Amino acid sequence: MRGLSETTVLLLLLFFSGCEDNAMVKIYDERMSTERIACMRLVVFPPDELAEQTLRELYTFDETCETRLEVSTKDGIVCNSTHNIEKKVLSDFPNSYLRLRITNGSRRLYSYYIDLPDTMSEKDLKDGFTRIERDLRLF
Repeated sequence: MRGLSETTVLLLLLFFSGCEDNAMVKIYDERMSTERIACMRLVVFPPDELAEQTLRELYTFDETCETRLEVSTKDGIVCNSTHNIEKKVLSDFPNSYLRLRITNGSRRLYSYYIDLPDTMSEKDLKDGFTRIERDLRLF
């Protein structure tokens, strides 16, 4: 037998892909990964009590800071387009999304976006913020 069987390779791919999140991350300013962020102001729109409370437990925000952590989410995503009907029926079409964006003035610095199968949860917020901590130097 030469190497691994197709089944073994597929199982390994499924195993390792199941450990990753499917978030899309973009670092707009490469200095963000090496320079420490001194402070952030929290902006949640539309207002969401769960998001604000959860993130305030994870980080001490400064309302006077120019660098902003902008949080946006939407529940009940509906796609009325007929060309997506197969995707909606045959796959895990997202019900909501979570976007965490770090900006300074009009300059984008970092973006985290993830489609969610259900309504955004505290775990989704914590996972997103943990990803930001891992990608950037917050502390």
